Amino acid sequence: MITLLTICLALSGRSDSLLHGTTLHLFQEAMHLSSLGQYTAAESLAQKGELATSPEGKVLEAVVDLAHFADLHDLDALERARKALAASEASLQSKSSARERFLLAMTFSQASYLANLEERNLSAVLSGRKAANLCEELIQEGYTSPDLHGILGGYLFWKAQSLGTIRFALGGDTRDNGIEWTQQAVTAAGPFQEAYRTSLMWIRFERKEFVQGLALARAGLAAAPGNRLYRQAEGDMLFRLKRLPEALDTYRASWTEYAGLEKIPANRLAAAGNLVRIHEASGQADSARAWLDTLDAPRYTYVRKWLPPSLVRELEPIRKRLGRK
Repeated sequence: MITLLTICLALSGRSDSLLHGTTLHLFQEAMHLSSLGQYTAAESLAQKGELATSPEGKVLEAVVDLAHFADLHDLDALERARKALAASEASLQSKSSARERFLLAMTFSQASYLANLEERNLSAVLSGRKAANLCEELIQEGYTSPDLHGILGGYLFWKAQSLGTIRFALGGDTRDNGIEWTQQAVTAAGPFQEAYRTSLMWIRFERKEFVQGLALARAGLAAAPGNRLYRQAEGDMLFRLKRLPEALDTYRASWTEYAGLEKIPANRLAAAGNLVRIHEASGQADSARAWLDTLDAPRYTYVRKWLPPSLVRELEPIRKRLGRK
């Protein structure tokens, strides 16, 4: 757990980025391309020159492929990420340099995200803990990379949040530390800035701080114009703020943006689900039923398991009010 000694070491310690020179440049370029939805170009950078067989290249490949899957639900990208993470972990387990331990932390962090996407909750928790332990170890040694703060910050928040009131008996309430450290990673503008911005955005959503969440979504859109995941997050925040006309326009745009792009059109279908609840909340029952018909169309049966569970739950009472099962 984070102690005063840990914080003092971090403030007075080494400012190594843990990624250097050409590697850092390639990470920055690949992550920017990924945030713009240019996944093929980003993936090619991860396979360029010495990166192709290095742990750095495998980590970068996994990060890009998981972003690719989260956006376009391409199962091939998901499997590529799984293989890249396995190769990275195998090559790093016996290593001990700071750079290698950082890359292993990145590997475990991405493995946690992959497990979360597949709703393998225990695996997600265990991998997240391994990543956090490695980051804390490096921070205690005096490293101050924003990536260490970003990975550890997210873990500190979500771990404490998931424990509920028993968090006080199991290490204390680390949520404020988690938010502070994630914020530091966002403002540091490193290659993984958008990943930490997204993490902080959903932390704000979880805390019902929708104004701050909306600001983060729009900052993400300004940094990565056309980013479809930020667009949907913007719609979520607007809906929670009861700015229904704006939320409606945002999700209509999202429905159009995803047309014909996704291998499994899960995010397009999620846009339809959000249009159901926005129309219903606006008193437009007929329009809500029409979008519900789209959501329930037989051609989308195979897609529904990829819908966000929270959206499925929130649509259940709406279905009853609309007279639909």
